[in-house]
Amino acid sequence: MRYDGNAVKAWAGASQWRAWRADLARAMARSRTGCFSEGFWALTIYRIQHSLLHARPALLWLPARIVMAVVKKLFSMITHINLDPHAEIGPGMLIPHVGPIQVFPWARIGADCAIHHVCTIGAGSRPGGPVIGDHVMLGCHSCVLGPVNVGDGARIGAGAVVVHDVPPGATVVGVPARVARV
Repeated sequence: MRYDGNAVKAWAGASQWRAWRADLARAMARSRTGCFSEGFWALTIYRIQHSLLHARPALLWLPARIVMAVVKKLFSMITHINLDPHAEIGPGMLIPHVGPIQVFPWARIGADCAIHHVCTIGAGSRPGGPVIGDHVMLGCHSCVLGPVNVGDGARIGAGAVVVHDVPPGATVVGVPARVARV
């Protein structure tokens, strides 16, 4: 598959298999280490766990779920990348660097996004989770906390703490994050 960030969402639909293929294509096109990067393997484990989470009959898939939970735990202990299988992550995700990344279960992340190292998505004091649009780039050491909406094409600067909604196409920086330019 040749990677096209604008068409990947329609092409993949709700299929985790196609989403994984989009992740692979983007990793091969944009990442220095390609399919050997820890971020790609974290996404692979996430896609398998997310598929098993919705597989029916649930009792039949229980052994596979247990094995994948152990594999994920071991992988998380080594790389510190923790993508909860209850979160919704769109196709074409790119995690170019290894490092502490935490995606909580109530987060929804759109297609063609990039998460750099030491990011937290979904924690917060208010109930609910963030909704991150398509084509969003989250810089190093950034946090998206609580029930906020991040518009399509937004860029979260390094070290930014997002606690309020971000308009589409905006770049936000600072603690708390403020719009630097639209």
